[in-house]
Amino acid sequence: MRNVAPSRSLTRRSRQVLVLAVVVAAVAIFLLAVGLLIRVIPFVGVQSPAYGVYSFLGVTALVVGALLVIVAIALAVRAFTWKVDNDLALRTGELLAGYLDDRFVLIRNVSKFAIGYVDAILVGPPGVLVFRILNETGDFANETLNWMVTDKDGGLLPARIDPSREARADTDKVREYLTKKGMPPELPIFDVVVFTGDERQVRLRANNPAVPITHLSQLMVNLQPNYMAEERINERLIAGAVRHLYGEA
Repeated sequence: MRNVAPSRSLTRRSRQVLVLAVVVAAVAIFLLAVGLLIRVIPFVGVQSPAYGVYSFLGVTALVVGALLVIVAIALAVRAFTWKVDNDLALRTGELLAGYLDDRFVLIRNVSKFAIGYVDAILVGPPGVLVFRILNETGDFANETLNWMVTDKDGGLLPARIDPSREARADTDKVREYLTKKGMPPELPIFDVVVFTGDERQVRLRANNPAVPITHLSQLMVNLQPNYMAEERINERLIAGAVRHLYGEA
C-alpha cells in the first residue's frame, strides 16, 4: 500500500496564505496611516460643507484598517499552524500497510478548499474510505450518529466529540467533490471512525452506529463486513480518485 501526504502542496499553500497576510497587513497599515492623518491634520475646515464626509472617511479608514489588522493576524496564524501531515493518519497508514497491497493508496492530511480538512482517505478496489481519526480516551457510547461519555459516577453525558457526524459530513463533501471532477456519482464511498488508543484507554460501545467505529488495532477486522467485503472499482477509477484527492485539482 502506498502511504502518501500532499505535504509539498500544503507547504506551498501555507506560503501563499502568509503572502496574503502580508498584503492585507500592508493595506491595513496604509488605511490606519490615512485615518490618523485625516484625524490629526484638518485639511478641510470644520465649517466646510465637506467636513462631515471628510471626518467620516477618516473614521472609516481607521475602522477598516483595524479590522484588516485582525484579518492579517488570523491569516498569519493560519499559515504558521497549517498542518502538512497528520501523525495519527501516519500511524493508521503504517498499520494498514501490513495488510494491503499496492493497489491501495492512503492519502493523509487531505486539505482542499472544496472539501475542507479530512484526516485520511483510502482508495482501493473496494472503493473510497474516509477516515475520522481521534486520539481521545474515555468510556464512550455511540448510537446512530450520537455520542455519549460515561462520567465518574457511571452516568451518561453528551460527549464533547462528534466524530460520526464529522465523518459523514466529510464523506458527503468528498462525494460531491469527486462527482464534480467527473467521477461516477455511484462511486462507492465509505466512512469510519478510528480511535488510536487501545482498549485500556478507550472503551467503545455501539448501538446501530451510522458510521462504523473501531480501535486502530481492530481496524482491519472491523472493515471486513463493510468496506473490505468486496472489490467494487477498477484500476482506472482508483487512479482517477487518487489523482483528484492527492493532486492540486
